[in-house]
Amino acid sequence: MVALQPAWNRYVLPAESRSNETDSVQSLKLFSSSVVNTYEFVNPSPRRHHQRTSWNHWQLRDVVLCPSQKPELYSIYRCNVDKYDIQKQQSTRILGDLDFDPVSLAVGGDFVVVGGQRAELAVARLSDPCAPTVVRSGGSINNFVALDQSQPALPRRRFRDSAAFIEDGVTNLNIMNNSSSMPRLMACNNDHTVRLMSLPDLRLVTELKFPTAVNYAAISPDGTKMCVVGDSSDVFLFSKRGDDFEKIATLTASNDSSFSCDWNQGSQLFAVGSQDGYATVWDIRTQQKMVQLETFQHGRSRGACRNVKFSPSGSIDLLAFSEHTSYVNVVDTRSFEKRQILCASSTGNNALHSGGSGSGGGSAMNNAVQAAFSMADSPSLMSPDLQITGLRFASDSSALFVGLEESILEYSVDKIGRYSFSTSATI
Repeated sequence: MVALQPAWNRYVLPAESRSNETDSVQSLKLFSSSVVNTYEFVNPSPRRHHQRTSWNHWQLRDVVLCPSQKPELYSIYRCNVDKYDIQKQQSTRILGDLDFDPVSLAVGGDFVVVGGQRAELAVARLSDPCAPTVVRSGGSINNFVALDQSQPALPRRRFRDSAAFIEDGVTNLNIMNNSSSMPRLMACNNDHTVRLMSLPDLRLVTELKFPTAVNYAAISPDGTKMCVVGDSSDVFLFSKRGDDFEKIATLTASNDSSFSCDWNQGSQLFAVGSQDGYATVWDIRTQQKMVQLETFQHGRSRGACRNVKFSPSGSIDLLAFSEHTSYVNVVDTRSFEKRQILCASSTGNNALHSGGSGSGGGSAMNNAVQAAFSMADSPSLMSPDLQITGLRFASDSSALFVGLEESILEYSVDKIGRYSFSTSATI
């Protein structure tokens, strides 16, 4: 594994410094704010919930869900799915002793769906979880599951694209609500497909084919767009109306595979997390990169970006992205000029460092920042690596939940501070 570097405040480099990037990178800004030791977005002392979680695939780290306004979390632990009551601090086993290792989880309406590494899909009703239906969907790994609010399904379902996409294994699952009596399940596969299926019978409704294994897909909150990422640097954009999809663009994230993507609540911005340590944000209206943020630990080992999440409600305007181990980044999406670094701890409070937005295009580091941000000032840098299993905002954006193997951390968001704009700010 790559040794931990004591510098976190990086820059968004000009496009000229990255010869392998596309021309769209030229729109990126250069941020050079100095390190500021203030906590701007979340309380650095989390509430610790003693709910264990586990990752069953080393690259798939999205197994903690907060699917509704209710104060409850759903998570995977070994071969089980647990529901955790945040207020009562009590855990209830929803699905137990599955005969496969689950790697992805979706909860929506009355359904809970779990995906496995050998194309398994377990479907159960929350009202009667003792009788799950387990099938093999074909292909291989089911990487991710999530809830999405979609537009009503159309009677006609098809995939339109001038390019021929073909190939096999399930990766990403997404429960989609529509006006019909039952929701849809979206499954992204290693077999290069995204499948839309009805629930609870898992009847195939739509199948989209891609030139690479598919790791994750996200539907915009307004239900009209979809972003898809996989085992390449490509980012596939679609327009969506019900069950009808049309590919509108193929963009480039970084130089490695991507394992997460998400839309902001206004459906104008989307972010992609890549294995080489970058979170990239685009504006759908221009299809241009707004910013590319580098992880604190940098690179595809500890610093791989495994999860990206926008705050889903209110004028909170935050983007969080987690690294392979220990660190979570929280970014102000109003300007992308400030961020906070959370260092997860197995015991006690978590260290947090904040400052100007770091990141960018290359591996060069700011020597002045390294000197100012020394190991002596940051004892948390000497802490052992902690595996991050999931990342999720509460539905009202009041908290950020970070899954660890031994617990789930709850960071309260400074909503009052986020509702306050400077006198020069435009709302």
